[in-house]
Amino acid sequence: MLCGTGLAIALAGCGLVTVPQGPDAADPACADIVQGAPAMMLEQSRTETSSQGTVAWGRGADAVVLRCGVTPPGPTADMCTRLGSDGVEVDWIVREEGGIVHFTTYGRTPAVDVTVPRSLAPDQPSAVPLEMGRTITAIPATDYCVGPTDAG
Repeated sequence: MLCGTGLAIALAGCGLVTVPQGPDAADPACADIVQGAPAMMLEQSRTETSSQGTVAWGRGADAVVLRCGVTPPGPTADMCTRLGSDGVEVDWIVREEGGIVHFTTYGRTPAVDVTVPRSLAPDQPSAVPLEMGRTITAIPATDYCVGPTDAG
């Protein structure tokens, strides 16, 4: 079992990944995010999940998990970075706990979080949010990351 920052993931039954849903998982934008998620991520196949607004790739503690409808984060001292490719940019709050890198969208409602085990992406955990960028932009940005020199 993988635990961290209120997110518990477990393998149950026939490959089902148990994931707690976010409070706003029923938001229609989350259906678009789930439907737009790719079939493969980090060479892991998409796996059935237990909750609305969630997607997983892989099995058990080595699953990459996406949850849409999580509470949007407010201002934070955690690292906030803009990740993008091909003209698509998304701001993410990034933190790491116990070998799991947590990415949470910043400035989008509903928010989306993605957890990436270092065991699957030891050198490049940001590959997952980069891959999800175009899908995430279905939720419009209303705010952006700022650094100490941007605040005024």
